[in-house]
Amino acid sequence: MGKFTYFIPIIRRITNLFKYSNLNFAFRATNTIQQQLTEKPTYKNPSGIYKLKCNTCGNVYVGQSGRSINVRHKENIRYIRNNNPLSAYALHILQSRYEYGTIADILQLLKTCQKGICMNCW
Repeated sequence: MGKFTYFIPIIRRITNLFKYSNLNFAFRATNTIQQQLTEKPTYKNPSGIYKLKCNTCGNVYVGQSGRSINVRHKENIRYIRNNNPLSAYALHILQSRYEYGTIADILQLLKTCQKGICMNCW
């Protein structure tokens, strides 16, 4: 017996391939009642209000995000690498031709959101 996580488009194709065989399939849900009722683990990569610091001149940019700070840092670095001034920090680095650093060097979380959800960030 094969076990698959139920995902309609793929499962239909797979089960149709074995329609005339003696194979039986069992499906399991990815979103169970137990998963909904148990408390989620503490959020290790919080969202909230953060500070980005320019490594070269020391300018500080403060931002707020409902997503994790790691994701926000990666977005800023992607903006710089793609020469896309969508954030004030990326615009500063691009215009000044300064260096940007690692997340440990330039980013500091000032205030975390409760349980990863920040009502001020929406």
